[in-house]
Amino acid sequence: MIKALVFDFDGLIIDTETPLHDSWSEMFDSYGVKLDREAFEGSIGGADFDIYQLLEELSGQRIEREVIRPRTRSRYLERVERNPVLPGVEDYLIAAKGMGLKLAVASSSRPGWAVDHLERRGLLHYFEFVLSEGDVANVKPDPELYATAARRLGVRPQDTLAIEDSANGLVAAKSAGLYCVVVPNPMTEDMDFDSADIRLNSLSDMPLKNLLKELRHRIDKREQSGTAG
Repeated sequence: MIKALVFDFDGLIIDTETPLHDSWSEMFDSYGVKLDREAFEGSIGGADFDIYQLLEELSGQRIEREVIRPRTRSRYLERVERNPVLPGVEDYLIAAKGMGLKLAVASSSRPGWAVDHLERRGLLHYFEFVLSEGDVANVKPDPELYATAARRLGVRPQDTLAIEDSANGLVAAKSAGLYCVVVPNPMTEDMDFDSADIRLNSLSDMPLKNLLKELRHRIDKREQSGTAG
């Protein structure tokens, strides 16, 4: 029985990943090279990725990080601020509260990033806490963020549902023993989500009550299949 939901933040509550890709693509273009989408996608969800080093390798030039970082960051933040909360997110939060489910955020982002955006968009009050990279030794795809979230919520991992948008997040959640629903965004839609319990195009596609019912059905079916085998 699901007793808690743990949300990812970047790309799941707000699409911050497409703006990041687009901002860096502009910078790469200015150096006469192209940002490889596959390489960029590998960094989504917490994995290490040195985009400055990639730019140096492709352009053959020494990159002054202290110069280009503020420029790229400024364009990125402008784009993020224009992006709305993704469809269905607040409906899920309201429904979860009405059902008595516990709520938390587990994000690989720097401390304060998710909290600031959630507060400005009026969503922070829904969550018991927000975990970030500052709360753990290892971020996604390591399971520590999700294991920590379940422990702090006081629920068993097997009674917890993660909602994710990336392959790294999916691996982290499943490795921690949580169930996981994936809702890809334009930057993650081609990733491998075969191990996800359910995949949706948008949270607005299925009300939370129906999602939990469908999840229970699939769990029961797998258990029955395992018993029969």
